[in-house]
Amino acid sequence: MKTRLRWKHVTLATLGAMLIVLCSASYTLLRTPGWYDIPDIVPAARQDVRNNLLSAEQAFTENVRTSRQPFLYHVYQDDVNRWIAMRREIYPLIDELAPPELADPMVLFEPGEITLAGRYRKAGMDVVVSLDVNVKYEADSIVLRAKSLRCGSMRVPIDFVALGLNRPIERKAGAVWPGSPAMHGDFLTGLRIDSRATWKNGNFGYRVLNVTVLNGRIDFKIEPLGHQPPKRINDQD
Repeated sequence: MKTRLRWKHVTLATLGAMLIVLCSASYTLLRTPGWYDIPDIVPAARQDVRNNLLSAEQAFTENVRTSRQPFLYHVYQDDVNRWIAMRREIYPLIDELAPPELADPMVLFEPGEITLAGRYRKAGMDVVVSLDVNVKYEADSIVLRAKSLRCGSMRVPIDFVALGLNRPIERKAGAVWPGSPAMHGDFLTGLRIDSRATWKNGNFGYRVLNVTVLNGRIDFKIEPLGHQPPKRINDQD
């Protein structure tokens, strides 16, 4: 009888422990991380967001046009998230780049990495998923590598094939937007973004000398390359 009671207690304790682990894992998977905070842009502030983006563009234009030596250009996480929140008014085509199941995107800047996050809604699920991307400057290129995937607050194994992160990306200079740098590689081995590009406002060339991701900010060290003559039609290939 004592042996039977002992085994019963062991079984109940084991089931209780398993239930606690299961509940804890479910909570971690389904909870919204504290850092996931989509900006709520009230109507009265929407013009301020547009003006902020315009000021950021003008600041870069002025520096790349007038500077005779490398300068630091800062991009702030809070600004980027406000621009993303108003993407349908500022750049409506951006939603075509993301899966339709992924809503409310945002970014998080932390030392050495960028987190891309969104709310995944499909088949009754509503969870926050995020991808941590390592950012380095290597061999005259900005290199992006997928580091880890999270569901809620829990890190999960990355299925590169299912997510398409091993899919090669090849883009010539100017193919993504006017003056954009060339890109090649994939997020598994490293997506390499060429350091040289042309700024659309005024057709000024520039080169990224370094990139540093900090808490809430990315610093780009930029070398101005002067005004670039417009490309002839035969030069586009």
